[in-house]
Amino acid sequence: MIKILRVFFYLFLAAISSRHFLIQGVPVTHDGQNHLVRFANYKIAVRELHLPPRLAPNLVNGYGYPVFNYNYPLANIFSLPFSILNIHYEIAFKIIMTLSVLFGLVGSNFFLRSRNFSRLARIFALTVLAVNPYILTSIIFRGNIGEIMAIGILPWIFYLLEKIKNEKVFWSRYFFALTLSLLLLFLAHNIAAFFASILLLFYSIFNFAKNFTAWRKLAFSFAWAFFMALWFWLPAIVEKNLITLDQVDLTLNYYRHFPNLNQLLRLPIEFGYSYWGNVDSMSLGLGGLQLLILFLSIIYLLRRKPGQNLVFFLTSFILVLAQLPFSKILYETVPFADFIQFPWRLSLFLAITLLPLSALIFENLSSVGKLFLSLLLLLQVWQFWQVRPIDFRHQEQIDFDADAGTTSVNQENMPKSFKFAFFAEKEEPVFILQGEGQVYLEQFYGTKRQYQLHLESEAILVESTAFFPGWETRIDGQKVNYIDDEMIAGRLAYSLPAGDYQVKSRFTQNTWPRLLGNCLSAFSAVGFIFCFWQMERSNKNRSTRLREK
Repeated sequence: MIKILRVFFYLFLAAISSRHFLIQGVPVTHDGQNHLVRFANYKIAVRELHLPPRLAPNLVNGYGYPVFNYNYPLANIFSLPFSILNIHYEIAFKIIMTLSVLFGLVGSNFFLRSRNFSRLARIFALTVLAVNPYILTSIIFRGNIGEIMAIGILPWIFYLLEKIKNEKVFWSRYFFALTLSLLLLFLAHNIAAFFASILLLFYSIFNFAKNFTAWRKLAFSFAWAFFMALWFWLPAIVEKNLITLDQVDLTLNYYRHFPNLNQLLRLPIEFGYSYWGNVDSMSLGLGGLQLLILFLSIIYLLRRKPGQNLVFFLTSFILVLAQLPFSKILYETVPFADFIQFPWRLSLFLAITLLPLSALIFENLSSVGKLFLSLLLLLQVWQFWQVRPIDFRHQEQIDFDADAGTTSVNQENMPKSFKFAFFAEKEEPVFILQGEGQVYLEQFYGTKRQYQLHLESEAILVESTAFFPGWETRIDGQKVNYIDDEMIAGRLAYSLPAGDYQVKSRFTQNTWPRLLGNCLSAFSAVGFIFCFWQMERSNKNRSTRLREK
């Protein structure tokens, strides 16, 4: 009976923010539609045997967009089984979102239990997490599936860090589970993974102290997970100079999106956007109950010794202060920190660090104080239940397959060399820019194509595709060199003398960061499976010997 009640409790908490997914279509959000289009293009790329996908074939009106080379792939990977089963992208999106919330709630309970909080304190803290404004707005207003997946993974990492701290053996199931969880985090969301790594390091300094065995396990697990994720991270970092990411508004002007203290204290939850300055239409408030817990935490610190929970007090206040304008110097000092785009994103991690603080404050209050906080919690649950998406949108799968946009706000993944301004009116798939002749198209897909040429004079051939390193064109088996000028404007182009030719073009993994990243990840993944199998085999043999004795 208790297990059934626990399941219903988790489902109720997840429903607070995810219940709107029961309606047909998806909420109209900042990013939700973009993710559905990426699901479609990921499926198309895999179907064309472009593995691992780095180019979204149908974006930019079919010119191709290397968004998968730079943007977090985990949600796209999880969408593939649904796409293979021909389950609508909208349904896949809603299932992944909801399961991420459930996964995070269950992991949060394990984490709190590992720190010996009572059942009532855990119930209170889990409900505080479920009514965190950042989670609600990320789901029904922003549609940021990557951040929600990170929230689902992080509590498990904190739990597993607790488990490896107390284990004397190096190799264990907890060690492998930690490595796998870190791998999922690294692939869930670029910015979340970066700042979460800093948070986890800070937490481990307090949690492990001089436990060098635990430090070695964490270092090895972190490195192993990162190596398994290098197929994505190595090209994303090394090939960053090939796209316009460093030049767009959200990168250059991240500091204009610092909220002020009044915005963090603001309570209504409303749809909107983050603009330059302090006048934003979206809600950036931390939440009424969350603010009260932070206030009570200050009182707790003044009256008692925080002990092992000091790290959560410190990180929670740092995460609040780091959202305010005076912290800009930190972002200028820490490498890559300026890619945060929106400093208020740090509220994502505040939702996690408030977990043990909520349980601790609740556990140390009098009966009257617990009743008061419980009533406030019910009030915030009721408030959340009143919040609705601004609208819902339903489209057929073909609409997402054929979407011609970029799925990114500032087109920040656009190749720098692509200067062609008229891609909204796409020309023939392959055409002769200069010279005379005929093109006989045999097949033309987003990442591969084949055709024949009959040229009556020297000619310049253009494929209606944005050039990005990795494209290779072979003519009668021989690789050609691409050319570019003001007329070509960054499209796939080459010149040939008169004659008849067989042409094949394909987008490949043939750049050194991709090849090296793929190889290191494959080697690390095989090693992970082999070592886990060896550990399980050893444990089984040990158990057998003990039974025989």
